[in-house]
Amino acid sequence: MSILSASGPLNLPENSVNNDIVCKVLVYEHDKSVSALLKEFFTHSNLVGYAVRKDNLVRILNSNVDLGGVFITENDSRGHSNLGLAIDVHKNRPELPIFLRRESLHHMEDYPKELQKIFAGFYLKTDLSPLKELTDTFLFTRHYPNEFVHEIRSKSLEAIKSSFKNMLITVEPPYIVKDKVIYGELFSLMPLESSWCRGYMMLQSEETNVLDVIKARKTTLNPIEPNFRHVNSVFGELSNMIWGAFKNLYGSAGIGNGLRVEVPIIVNHARKYISFGSEDPQLCLKYTLSDQDGTLQPIVIYQKFIFSLAWSPEKFAESQKKVEALVSTGELELF
Repeated sequence: MSILSASGPLNLPENSVNNDIVCKVLVYEHDKSVSALLKEFFTHSNLVGYAVRKDNLVRILNSNVDLGGVFITENDSRGHSNLGLAIDVHKNRPELPIFLRRESLHHMEDYPKELQKIFAGFYLKTDLSPLKELTDTFLFTRHYPNEFVHEIRSKSLEAIKSSFKNMLITVEPPYIVKDKVIYGELFSLMPLESSWCRGYMMLQSEETNVLDVIKARKTTLNPIEPNFRHVNSVFGELSNMIWGAFKNLYGSAGIGNGLRVEVPIIVNHARKYISFGSEDPQLCLKYTLSDQDGTLQPIVIYQKFIFSLAWSPEKFAESQKKVEALVSTGELELF
């Protein structure tokens, strides 16, 4: 994995994607030797870097790109301080950790304490070793089992294929995000729950492109006069199919009689912002549906899993072992 341009796509054929979870980060770095070191670090750390210029960093952040963090240098190529730029980044996306490359000092005590708080940590050109601990602490703070990622991706693809006809589907490698941005005008929200997790699945897309596909009769609907309500129907049915697959795979915990923890979901449409009351990273899958005839604009669907209410992957691992044990004894066999 290498540092890419901010606009560079990362779409891969569906059958070439593995289940290694990556994290996307923005990188503002003018020193080519440091860029080379970061590329090597990213390759071994499941990070995908997008190189940005100083003059477009904040604009990229305002474009609602899904991200996990930002790498920034203390000074620009002319020796001017980037502190003001770092403050702007923090103001625009306070949920994103900022990793600062210092020029020489091995501490941040020369910065006022209030400014120190906007940085997740720092590293030096001559010593990138702190980055491993910093990225583990601020980016990869939640473990998503590979089996879970594979199963939910597979079932989601089946549901998408059932909802859209004659569309070529590509999907990015699964990745985690720290931000809370909303993509497009359309999103559905479904609660998910099992004995080991509780939270939500969110699907996001753009209304216009989905409506065009409905008009072209490439969905399960064939309305006489398609409108936004039919777009809602397609997304509602897609959400229901994925929810049903989740329930079949992992069951349902049931409500029970005890008091359950709830948190408010805050949505600010003007800012394209949604918060589920948690700072834990969200699992994200991005699907691109392209018209095989080449006449329609692609549909991009973002799928996010936010287990903000309960998450116990060790119980998931235990349930997987139980199934494997039943298979090995012959009580269950693969279909």
